[in-house]
Amino acid sequence: MIKGQRKKENLPVHSLEYSSKQITILPLDYTNPYDYKREHRHTYYEILFIKNGGCNQLIDFKNYSGLDYSGYIVHPQQVHLMNRNNSAGVIIQFTDERINATDLQAQLKALAYGDQAAILFENQIDRYKEFMQLLDIMRGYIQSDMETKKQVITTLLQAIIAMIIDLSRKNVLPTSEQDKQLMIEFNALLEANYKNQSTVNFYTSKLNVTDKKLASTTKKYTGLSPLQVIHNRILLEAKRLLLFDDVSQKEIGYTLGFDSPASFSAFIKNKTGLPPSELAIQLKHIYK
Repeated sequence: MIKGQRKKENLPVHSLEYSSKQITILPLDYTNPYDYKREHRHTYYEILFIKNGGCNQLIDFKNYSGLDYSGYIVHPQQVHLMNRNNSAGVIIQFTDERINATDLQAQLKALAYGDQAAILFENQIDRYKEFMQLLDIMRGYIQSDMETKKQVITTLLQAIIAMIIDLSRKNVLPTSEQDKQLMIEFNALLEANYKNQSTVNFYTSKLNVTDKKLASTTKKYTGLSPLQVIHNRILLEAKRLLLFDDVSQKEIGYTLGFDSPASFSAFIKNKTGLPPSELAIQLKHIYK
């Protein structure tokens, strides 16, 4: 992992430099406008296409080794830390504001919930070349002064996103359009309410589905029950917040909807085997 002592300050959150609607294509070894050698968050997507591997990165507390001819995605607000290790490749950065198709936007957001969600493909030279062809065309339009460049760039971006979504389905059991839509709606509802709603009944009532229907759908997409998905989202945010040195565990517990520090501590210990104080130490050690 990347070495260095964490500073006692809030976890940095970085936005695109010029506009929330920009699309940036950069070499993997570009000079960051921020300190990428410490943990941080983005308000935008980063998709990394790695030609020569050797890098490693932590994305929401999971370690990913960057392999040759591979693709990885970092979603907005995920905790990220990368050691480039002289790897070569390309990064594309964009916000969801640049995705005109709302269905694609929702499906892309839903990809963040999988167990190995950051991996798009690995050790696939032909797949890597396909994406490079699209990025080369997009780069040409970004640098041009053609009147239609915005429409073309948006279309190419959405083609790339559609390909990524298609790749993500390789490990998913066959599902109907109804199941896909239900999972998208559940993820969106969960993201909006996980801090104050942790019961399956709340989500099934809002989605107007039975417990059995939601359970069968989450099982197909994640291998987990709805309650496990809800708890994993709460736990993920707890881990993210524990990386803040100036936020107390009491504050974190109340932020996440727990009625007392004791109930928050019991939840964390049940899920990780560690009390919050020890989990915080472990997380900070991982990111050193």
